[in-house]
Parts: sequence; C-alpha cells; structure tokens
Amino acid sequence: MYNITQIKAGSNCYLVSQEDSSILIDTGLKGNEKKILEACQGKNVKLIVLTHGHIDHIQNAAYLAKQLQVPIAMHKSDVVLIQNNLCREMKSKGFLGNIVRFFSVMSAKHTVIQSFIPEVILKEGDKLLKYGIDGEVLELPGHTEGSIGIMLGNNLFVGDALMNMFGPGESLLYENYEEMQKSAKKITDEGKKIIYFGHGKAVENRRWVR
Repeated sequence: MYNITQIKAGSNCYLVSQEDSSILIDTGLKGNEKKILEACQGKNVKLIVLTHGHIDHIQNAAYLAKQLQVPIAMHKSDVVLIQNNLCREMKSKGFLGNIVRFFSVMSAKHTVIQSFIPEVILKEGDKLLKYGIDGEVLELPGHTEGSIGIMLGNNLFVGDALMNMFGPGESLLYENYEEMQKSAKKITDEGKKIIYFGHGKAVENRRWVR
C-alpha cells in the first residue's frame, strides 16, 4: 500500500511512502523548495528520483538532497542536462507545443541549476527495495533520451513521457518523436494503472498512440 502526496512546484513532485520509508519523485522549480522540504519532514525520505533532466524537474535536487541527506537518482543519458538543458535539441508539435517549447527554451537560457552529481544511475528493471519502496524503473525515452518512469504497484509515474497540460496525451515536447511514441505504447501495454504526470492530474491508463 502506497501513500502518494502530489506537490505542485512548477511541475508535479510526488512524495511516495510505503510503511516507514519514502522516496521523492522530481523536485520542481526554485521557489518551491521549502514547501517540498516541509512535506518531506518526518517521512524518512531515502532517495530522490528524477524522471528526466529538465529544469522544472531538477532545479531543487541539489538543495533537497543536502537538506534530506539522501542520494539523487536518474538515468545516465540525462546527466548532461544538469549542466546545460539546451545541449540537445527540443522539438515540438502543433501550436500549443510550439508555445510550450518557446517558454521552455527561454527558461533554460535564463535559469540556473545548482550543480549536482547523481549518486545512483537507474536503468530498465532496477528495483527500489533498497530504499524501502517496492518499485521498478521503466525506461521511457523520447521526451528526453534518459526519461524514466517509476512503477509502484498499480501506480505509474511517467514524468513528461506523457502530459496532461491541455488534456491527457503525448508530450508536447520531445527529442525523438518516434521513441516517444514507442514509450507511450509501452505505458499502454502496462495495462490497468493510474498514470501520474509531471504536468496535470492523474488519469487511468489508456491507449496513448492511435
């Protein structure tokens, strides 16, 4: 049984607890760090997991890791984004996607990320039992090369592999559209799950690619 707390912080962060242990999924934008830290107090957080390397998911990682005295985990392919969110081209589709991309690029140009080195490198199939949580890592590339999801029972945290900003569906931004579609199908194939997005409210899993 999992206790899930959603924290709105520019993107969604999730504090997930199981028995007497917790993990924090993503860390939001600066200005929200105290709110996130307060939510984590007394929850025995053992790990910070980053679903991918974009600013709105990692900006508070260094601060929170220091305050909570826990390691940071992410996929190796997104480590380069810590130093430069613009080192790989971000593409978009449609009018709304172009708007989101414009503001994302502006943010990346003018926002500072406090540097950190992830102590834990995650890959497909990795388990989180070492940190007190019965969960498993899914690789979900496309939005970014190193995007991952975290499956916790019937709950699947997908970061920005999917979005629910203007309705649930494919992410509006991506590095590789074909890979993003494959990841969306992979999520569909997980069957009956509740999907937790980096942006927007959770919904039941469905067919994401037509």
